[in-house]
This record gives sequence, structure tokens and C-alpha cells, in this order.
Amino acid sequence: MILQSLEYTEYKGEYREWKLQKCTLGNINLIVGQNASGKTRTLNVIRGLADLLSGDRKLKYISGNYRVIFDNNRSKIKYTLIYENNKIIKEEVDIDSRKLLRRGPGGQGTIYYKQLGQSVDFQSPDNELASFARRDSLQHPFLEDLYSWGKSVRHYSFGTQLGQDILDVAPGIESKIQQEDYHPKDTNRALAVFKRGVSEFNNRFDKSIIKDMRKVGYRLDEIGIAQLRNLIVEGKLPGRIIGLYVKESDLRDRTEQNLISQGMFRALSLIIQITYSQFKGLPSCILIDDIGEGLDYERSSALVKLLIDRVKDTSVQLIMTTNDRFVMNNVPLEYWSLIERNGGKCRIYNQKNSPKIFNDFELTGLNNFDFFSMKYYRKGLTRNEKGSNLH
Repeated sequence: MILQSLEYTEYKGEYREWKLQKCTLGNINLIVGQNASGKTRTLNVIRGLADLLSGDRKLKYISGNYRVIFDNNRSKIKYTLIYENNKIIKEEVDIDSRKLLRRGPGGQGTIYYKQLGQSVDFQSPDNELASFARRDSLQHPFLEDLYSWGKSVRHYSFGTQLGQDILDVAPGIESKIQQEDYHPKDTNRALAVFKRGVSEFNNRFDKSIIKDMRKVGYRLDEIGIAQLRNLIVEGKLPGRIIGLYVKESDLRDRTEQNLISQGMFRALSLIIQITYSQFKGLPSCILIDDIGEGLDYERSSALVKLLIDRVKDTSVQLIMTTNDRFVMNNVPLEYWSLIERNGGKCRIYNQKNSPKIFNDFELTGLNNFDFFSMKYYRKGLTRNEKGSNLH
């Protein structure tokens, strides 16, 4: 199941209103735009919805208005959620125009029971999503799809450490490395995920990572877990400090986790986590903010190509953001969603909603970055739209 379209508003009608106009998405997406145009916020909105639908986060926001459509194997799931002052005032689920869940202010509503073949009244707390609270795989199986999608979302902030600062303590490296609790949405646990991957898939797992890292431009011969030799810790610990290490082809010694370059570790962490999800056969929605940040031109381009190749023709949805010209030039325009902000309103341009503009640009012979820098995507807008004071 993939997120096909998204509309979102918060603080509607107020001076602080922020709105994402209808954003259409495909399996592979690159959201491009200037700084402060709404790229990161858009990913945060998607992540926020996923956390609510999966029950990973309680409703704690003051205002929000979601209108989304999911494509679920040719079936369309329309989900609406509106809340104000931390109280849900509207929640609806439609599948192929069939009204399966309705609830309004005060938590009163109706929900379809599969075994009864009809809708029945219910009452839920007005600060709790009925789509999560009423889950029942026998009576309301349609809610399981929303829950599963919410659980599948992985949100990576590529400009952060992505777990490089998270190490572990083990009583003995030679013994079987114990698996710690694994929280799939915690994308800062590269070490924990690597442990699981090696335990469950043996050397197939690390060989796959080495192969992908080589494709990105990092010539690795080995990756593993070992005691970190270069750390001095004051006080007593219940074991030895361990972390990841890599062995590069042109170096005689290993490079331990805390000494791996920041750019290399970001790529390594991302590849470890995505490889594990794919080895497990988990359908997922992958959000990556500032993809390629901290990498040189060749490696950022190679990483993006690797990710696109990995998810193409799979059930995985990939949504990335960037304002890097090198990344833009190496991602086909068919995957672009260009975001532009006018005050508190964000508008998306892509091949789905502006096909002629995108197709005409393909004939100019210019590179992709020119489409962004020359504002070619605004061709065909009305005079009022072109005269807007865009930020």
C-alpha cells in the first residue's frame, strides 16, 4: 500500500495557518525546493500521520487536518482526520467510495462490521483515533491496512549522525552477540539492526552491504562488530564497548565506528537498515530528508541511484527531499515533486499535476537543475499566481 495523495492544513483560518495543497505521490519521489519551502515539514506531516495510525504516538497536537488517499492493490482507501484543540472532530474511512467508518465531535460514530454485514454505532474518546482503537482483524479488517502502513514508515534524517554516536556494551565479543530490543522506527540504531541482520541472515547480510557500499563508492572488504580500541572510559562498565567497523581496501587496518567519516557512516547506516527491511520482506514507506547531505557529487549521485534501483518495481515507496543540484541532476524529472511556498501555503508541481510543463522541458536539452533554478515549472501559471510573493 502506498500513499497516493496528501492534503494537510493546521490552524485553518488563523494567522499561523500552514497548508500543503494536494500532493500526489508515486512509488519513487524526490521533493525539491529552496530552504524553508516545506520539504522537511512535509515529511514530518507524513511521519506524524503514520505514528497516529500505528498507535506509536497519542494525539498531542493542537490542530491538524489530513485528507489522504492510499493505493492498496488497486483499491483506494480515503482517510480523513480533522482535530482542533486536541479533540477529534471528524474521522472517516472510505474504501472505493464505501463508507466504512464515520465519527464526529464527541467521539460518536458508526463502523462497518464484516461479519454482520452492516454498520454499528460506537463511542470513542474524543482524543483517540477510532481507526486505531477499534482495530479488529475479524470485524474491521480494513483498519489493519492503515495500521500496517503506519508501522511501515521509516523516517531518516540524512543530515544527522544516524546512530554513529550510539554504541553498545557486551561481556564478550567472542560469544554470540546478544540481540537488543529492536524498534524499527528508531532509525538511529544501525548497530542494533546490523546485529539482527547478521544473526538472522549470516554472511549474506554483510556481503550485501559491502556490495552496495562499493556501488556508492566506498571500497570495503569487510564490515563487522568489534571492541573499540580507541576509547578510554572512566569508571567500570559491565563489559567492553563495541561498535561497527569497516575495512577499506586501501587501508591496512580497520576503521572503527567513532572514526568512520560522517558521510560514510550516514550511507552505511541507511544501507544497513534498508537492507534489513528488504531481507525481511517488509513493505515500507521510506522517508529520507536531505538525501546525500555531506557526500561528494559522485557518492551522493550513486547513493540516490542505488536507492531508486532498490525500490523500483517493489512494494516499497521512497520519498526523498533535497536542494542539492547534483542530486537533482541525477534523478529523472518523472520522480520530481517541486515544492514552492507562498506565505503559509505550499504548492507541489510534478508530472502528475503538470504533465505538459514537464514534458515540454524535456525537449529543451537543459539539465534538471535548470528546471528548478529558472522556475520553468511556473510556466503557464496565471498572472496572479506568478505575481505572488513566494519565499
